[in-house]
This record gives sequence, C-alpha cells and structure tokens, in this order.
Amino acid sequence: MKTCFCNKTNGYRDTAAAMLRDAREYAAAGYSVAHSHISALLNKFVLSEIFILKMMLISLGILIGTMFSDFFKKHRTIVIVAFLASVALFIYKVFQLVGELEDSGEAF
Repeated sequence: MKTCFCNKTNGYRDTAAAMLRDAREYAAAGYSVAHSHISALLNKFVLSEIFILKMMLISLGILIGTMFSDFFKKHRTIVIVAFLASVALFIYKVFQLVGELEDSGEAF
C-alpha cells in the first residue's frame, strides 16, 4: 500500500517539476522582452528627463522619511508638491515616448 502512494507522489513531483520548468521559461522570455522594451524607452531619455526621474525618486524617499521625523513636518507640503510635479512630468514623457513608438509602427 505504501509503494502505491510513493509512485503517485513521484509522478506528481515529476509533473510539477515539468510545469515549473515551463513557467520559468515563460517568465524568462517575458522578462527579456519587457527588459528590451523598457531599455529602448529609457535610451530615448535625455539628461533633463533623467533629472526628473531622479527628482521623483529622491522626493519619494524624502516623503517616506518625513513620515517618521518631526523635523520635516513643516516642509512636507514642499516635498509633496515636488513629488507630484515630477511624477506628472515623468508620466507625460512616458506617454509621449509610447506615442512615438506607436506612430513609428513598433510594438511595445
């Protein structure tokens, strides 16, 4: 009786390993496609747009830091405005680049 369960268990294990291998291959293929598309978009950014991206990330870090510090409470609105402005500019630029890709016929 025990060997019967072991045979089924080994069969299930082999099936799961095969499915996991397929899932890894699909994930790797999806990652490489997404990486190439994102890299192509980021290569079109100029220095001022990289500055906007860095300002967005730095202001997000400061905003998170202000939640734990009493010193920055009075300056929190400045940080929020800087963060929202940089997010809006970054989103605008991304939509602009995606629109250019669609106009050129490339698929994203």
